[in-house]
Amino acid sequence: MALKIDESGKAELRVAEFYDGLAPDYDLMTGFEKRFVQERPFFRVLVEKYKILTALDVGCGTGFHSLLLARIGVDVTGVDISEAMIKKVEEHAKQLQLKVKVLKESFQNVSSTLKERYDMVLSMGNSLAHILSEKEMEDVLCGFRLLLKSNGLLFLQILNYEKILRERERIQSTKETPDKTFVRSYDYGENELSFNVLTRTKLDGASKESVRTVKLHPWVRPELLGLLKKAGFESIAVYGGITLQAFDVKTSQDLVVLAKSRE
Repeated sequence: MALKIDESGKAELRVAEFYDGLAPDYDLMTGFEKRFVQERPFFRVLVEKYKILTALDVGCGTGFHSLLLARIGVDVTGVDISEAMIKKVEEHAKQLQLKVKVLKESFQNVSSTLKERYDMVLSMGNSLAHILSEKEMEDVLCGFRLLLKSNGLLFLQILNYEKILRERERIQSTKETPDKTFVRSYDYGENELSFNVLTRTKLDGASKESVRTVKLHPWVRPELLGLLKKAGFESIAVYGGITLQAFDVKTSQDLVVLAKSRE
C-alpha cells in the first residue's frame, strides 16, 4: 500500500529537498565567515541582557546562529528539516570545536519531539516564510511558546514583506563569487511567492545554470503580530534588523520580533 502524505507533508518534503540541494553552496551564498564578526557583538549583548543559557535555533540551516551562540557560551540545539543542512552544522561544529546538538525535524513537529524547555527560541533567515497557512503558523507559534521556559524570549527574523509586496521587484539579490553567481528572485502569486535561486557555475570558460524553487508565504507585520498574541506571547516588540533599529515599513529590509512567553 502506498504511503499517503497530506498537503502539509508534501510542502515539508519540498522544503527539505530545496535546502538539500542548496546545502553545498549555502555558506558561500550567505557569506558564512564574515557574519561572525558582524553579528557576534549584538548576540553577546542579547545573551547577557536576557540571561540566555539555553537556546533552540529552529530552521538553523548550516548552523550559523547556533554556532555563534555556542561560541558565546550558550547551550544550543539546532533544528532543520534538511538532512544535508544538519550534516553541515555537524561539520562546522567539529571544525570549530564547538558543541551544538542537532535535530532533523520540521517547524510543525519540533514541539512534540523535544521535551526540554529553553531560555530562548529563535528562528532566523526568513525561515518562517516557509509556513504557508495561518493555521499552521498559529500552531508553530504555539509550539514555540511550549518550548520556552516561563518568561522565555522568542526571537524571529523574516523579511519585510510589506516593502517587497509594494515594490514587487523580481530580482531580490545577486551574489558573485570567483566561480559561482547566485541570483535570488520572486515570482508573485495571489497569496504566495515562488522563491527561486539560480546558481550559475563557471567552469573552463563555460557556464552551467540550475534553478531551485520553493513556495513562500509573505507574512506581513499585522498578520504575524496578531498570531503571536493568539499563541500566548506578550511584550511584543518590532524592529528593523538584528541590531534592533526602529522598524520602517517603507525602508527596512527585515522584520525582527522579540516577544516573551506569557507567565
